[in-house]
Amino acid sequence: MIEWLRFVVPALLVWAFVSVRMAEGQHRAGSPARRAVVLALFCLALSMTVLTPDPYAALAELTGVPNIARLVGHSLMLVVAWAVHVFVLHLKRPDDLVWARTHRYTSGALLAFAGMALAFALSDLPVDDPRFAGRYSGEPWVLEYWLIFLCYMLPAFWSLARNGWRLGGEAANPLMRLGMRLIAAGAACAFAYHVHKALVFVSDRFRFGYPKDGLSALDKYLTPAAALLVLAGVMVPIVGPRLRLPELFDWLHRYRVYQTLRPLWTALYRASPHIALEPPASRLAELLLPGDLELRLYRRVIEIRDGRLALQPFVDDRVAEAARDRARDSGLTGRALDVATEAAVLAAALAAAAAAGEEPPRAHQPAEVPGGVDLTSDMAFLADVAKALRRHG
Repeated sequence: MIEWLRFVVPALLVWAFVSVRMAEGQHRAGSPARRAVVLALFCLALSMTVLTPDPYAALAELTGVPNIARLVGHSLMLVVAWAVHVFVLHLKRPDDLVWARTHRYTSGALLAFAGMALAFALSDLPVDDPRFAGRYSGEPWVLEYWLIFLCYMLPAFWSLARNGWRLGGEAANPLMRLGMRLIAAGAACAFAYHVHKALVFVSDRFRFGYPKDGLSALDKYLTPAAALLVLAGVMVPIVGPRLRLPELFDWLHRYRVYQTLRPLWTALYRASPHIALEPPASRLAELLLPGDLELRLYRRVIEIRDGRLALQPFVDDRVAEAARDRARDSGLTGRALDVATEAAVLAAALAAAAAAGEEPPRAHQPAEVPGGVDLTSDMAFLADVAKALRRHG
């Protein structure tokens, strides 16, 4: 039962998604990148179907060629890799440069198919067996077949994993960011699976000790995990708004900022208790009962700013200048420079306030206080300051 689920469920889910998108005309409309995604998922679903046990046996019986489903399924995966290359190119480059690269990837896919077909024809594979690697991994021409296949597949998966993760980090839309990260994770699983299988074939051919038995879970679960992660990444931007995921992500972001600001707020409260409308709750209460989170976060930012003003008599502009010089010497610029300087200034001022007690020292004219231009940017700035201040502590 588990084996059936492992083979069939991911393929059915991909088929369901592809069917809906094709019914909506996404294979003809939309951007080239979207069309490439639909093509990749269609060929992935077809490949996964061909390589399941019943269709695998049916193809051998229909053609009279044992294990022909292996060549068919892998040829479809070449199309998947081609579509992945096109997808990444359209994300990174203008259209006039994309098509020149596309021709090169098309030629590479055709050469890979020709090489795989030749190696398949030269290999001796008399028994049709869906567990191809377990039966034939040590046979002549099987390793060559797999290495030709990998020469085209691995660059595509590596490019998707690397660029997908990077582009996900740059995306302003949280749904797009999550989607691209899931796609990148799926591509990384596919990359790991194909490297693992290559090592299995090399080990069986040349008899070195790759622990394939101890890594059998990679054979079983990396491929369906890759398919499900990629499918989830594609679906998130589509179904996310219907599930109100943007609102959830916004709440989680504010909750994380609220918790991040707690150490900074607590330090300023100890120096100037009058800044707080209410005394601090326990750590557990703040974790479990944020209440009206937007109001609490607004108050926390305002009280931190009040605490910073109350700390002004203990701020020495010479400390600020020295801290800024150290941060600049370490290569920091822009907001990162302001954050590092402000954290160092606060650490010194809090220490001076604790040492002086009720009577502030005669301070030099303090440097200008950095921060955001509005509440949202100020929250982000103060959260970075809070993280930097913990390192000073």
